[in-house]
Amino acid sequence: MDEKNLLNLLKLPAAIVDESGKVQLSNATWKQFDHMVDHAGKEYSELNKLICAPHIKKECQKIWRGKNKSYDYFFRTVSREYCQLTITKYNEQYMLFQILPGMDKGIVAENAVDVLESMNEAFFSLDDKWCFTYVNHEAEKVLFKTREEMIGKNMWTLFPKAWGTGFEEYYFKTMHDQIPTRFEEYYEPNKSWFDVHAYPNRQGGLSVYFRNTNKQKELEKSLWQSANSDHLTGLPNRRYSYELMKDYIDKNNPFTIYFLDLNQFKIINDLYGHDVGDRLIRKIGIRLQKNLPDSLTISRLGGDEYLILVPENMNQEEVIEFGNRIIAMFSKAFVLTDRPEIHIEPSIGVSQYPKDGNLVDTLIDKADIAMYEAKKKQSSKAVLYNPMMHESVSRDLIIQQELKKVIERGELEFVFQPQVDSTKNWITGVEVLTRWDHPVLGVVSPAEFIPIAETSGMMEKLTRYQLESCLKQFSTWKKNFKFDGIIAFNISSGLFRNKNFIAFLEQVIYEFNIPFHQIELEITENIQLFSHQESVRTLERLRDLGIRVAIDDFGTGYSTLSYLNQFPVDKIKIDKHFTDQILTDERGEAILVSIIKLANSLNLDVLAEGVETDDQRNFLQMNGCNDMQGYYFFKPLTIEQCEEFYYKKVLKERVPE
Repeated sequence: MDEKNLLNLLKLPAAIVDESGKVQLSNATWKQFDHMVDHAGKEYSELNKLICAPHIKKECQKIWRGKNKSYDYFFRTVSREYCQLTITKYNEQYMLFQILPGMDKGIVAENAVDVLESMNEAFFSLDDKWCFTYVNHEAEKVLFKTREEMIGKNMWTLFPKAWGTGFEEYYFKTMHDQIPTRFEEYYEPNKSWFDVHAYPNRQGGLSVYFRNTNKQKELEKSLWQSANSDHLTGLPNRRYSYELMKDYIDKNNPFTIYFLDLNQFKIINDLYGHDVGDRLIRKIGIRLQKNLPDSLTISRLGGDEYLILVPENMNQEEVIEFGNRIIAMFSKAFVLTDRPEIHIEPSIGVSQYPKDGNLVDTLIDKADIAMYEAKKKQSSKAVLYNPMMHESVSRDLIIQQELKKVIERGELEFVFQPQVDSTKNWITGVEVLTRWDHPVLGVVSPAEFIPIAETSGMMEKLTRYQLESCLKQFSTWKKNFKFDGIIAFNISSGLFRNKNFIAFLEQVIYEFNIPFHQIELEITENIQLFSHQESVRTLERLRDLGIRVAIDDFGTGYSTLSYLNQFPVDKIKIDKHFTDQILTDERGEAILVSIIKLANSLNLDVLAEGVETDDQRNFLQMNGCNDMQGYYFFKPLTIEQCEEFYYKKVLKERVPE
C-alpha cells in the first residue's frame, strides 16, 4: 500500500514528513485541523507550522538517529480540545505524524478506572470548586485518607496546611492559565516530598498525578553527604569548601580562610600507627566544632589539614586575634583511650577574598604558602599571606629537589663542635654538625634544610650518610690520636621507631669498631617520643649496649618532668637561649639554675650550649655546670682543622684559654 492510500484510510489527521521537516503528503483532516496553542501559549494556524517548531524538530532528529523510536507531544486547540501529536519512523525516508484526541482528565471514563487504579502513581481529580471528584487507591495511601473521606470535599478544607505553599501556587496557575505544570513541594503534616504533575480539565478543575519522593530525597541526601563530607571526621570536605567559596565569590561576599596544618603529625603516625592518627584527627575536628561559632565552616581538606572559613573581611588585628583563639584550643592535650596524652599544635596560614585573589585555588595556595611560612618560623601565631612569601616557598621547593642529589654530588660537609670540661679545659667530645654549600643557592643552613628533609622523607638517607662518614673519620682519629671522648649525633625522633635504621646504627658502629660508650645520640624534646613505649624500649636497649642518650636544646620544647624521670637519658644539654640570659635576665637565670639543679639531682650530666663569654663560663661553673660548648672555646671545626689541632696538641692537653 502506498503512502497516499494509507493517509486516506486514516480518519485521524496524519502526514508523511521527510528528514528536513517538509510535509510530503497529508490527508484532508490534517489540512483542516483547528488553530492550536503550544505549551508556551504560542498560537499556530496550521499543523505544518506547529511541526516546524524547534523543540519538535529536535525530537525528530533523535528518531532519525535511532536514539528514540517515537515522540509524543501534547497540545490544545484554541477551543481547548487537548490533543496528542505522535511521531514515528515510517521508513528510511519518511516519518509518520498523527494527531490523536486527548483524554479529558477530569472525566474518568469507566474503561479508564482500571488503568488509574493499577498505576504506581497517586492520582486525584478536582472540579472547578476545588472538590475531589476521584481518588485512586495509591492516593489514599499517600494522603493517609480514604476516598470516602475525600470525594466531594474541598481540598483546602481537608488539607489546610497546603494553602500558602507551592501546591496553592501551581494548582491555581494550572487552573487559571490552562497549562500543565510540574513541581516539587514538601508537605509538612505528612513529612513528605511530592513530585507533582497537574493538568487543566476542559470543563474546569484539575487532574493531578503525584508520587512520594522521600526515598529519592534520602538517597540524594546520602549521595550529597558522601560527595561533600569527610568520611573520617564527618566535617565538610574539600569539595564542599571549594563550592562554598565559589558561591561567596560569585556573590562578591568577602571572606577569610584559615589553613591549619598539624605540626609533627607524621611523628605521631610513625610512633603510634595510623589508627591513633585517625582518632586524633577526629578528636581535633570535634574540638574545633565545639569551640567555634556555627556561622563558620570547618572542613577537613585531607591528611592533617583543616580549613576554617570566616564569612567576613577581617583586619590584621582581628586575623591574629582569631588565630590565637584557634591555637589556644590546642593547649590542652588530646586524650585517647589506652594511649598517653597527645600534645600537638597547628601552623596556621591566612588568605582573604578579595584582597588575595578571586579564584578559590589561588586563595587556597596563598593560605598554604602563609601556613608553610608559619611552620618554618615555628610561629605561635596565624600568619597572614603577603607576596614576599613566594620567593621563600620557591627556595624551599628547590631545596627539596636538590636534597635528592646532595649526597651523590658530595655537597655535604661535616664539622665538629668540641665539648669541653671547663674546669680542666679538656675536650671531652665533639658534636657532629652538617653544612651544605650549594653551587647556586650558596650556603644552606641546617635550620633551613633539616625541616625540609624531615617532611620530604629524606632524613633517614641523610642520617645514614652522616653516621657512615663521621664514624669512619672518628675511627681514624681513635687510631691516630688515641681519642677516647664521645662523638654526638643529632637523630630525628621519628627514626627510633624505624627498625631498619636502628639495625643500621648498630651495624655501622660495629663495622668501624667504635666502643658503644663513645657514641652519644642527641634527641630534641618531644613528648610523643617520651611517651611512646616502643621508642623508649629501643632507647633502653641502645643504652644497655653502652650508647649514651642526650636531650638537646632542653627547656625549649616539650619539657615534661614526669617523663624525664622515666626516660632513658644520660645528659641534658641546656639551650643557648638560657645561656644568653646570664647577667641579663634574672628570671632566665633562675630557670637556668633550676635546670642545672634538676639534672644534678637526677644524676644526669649537664652541658650548656652557646657559651661565648667569661661571665657565662664563671656563672655556669659557680652553679654546678662544668661541661660546655660554644664559641668561647671553639667554633665548629672542619676535619682538617681538627687534625691540625691534634697534631699540635697532645690528646687531652689543655685547650686554649
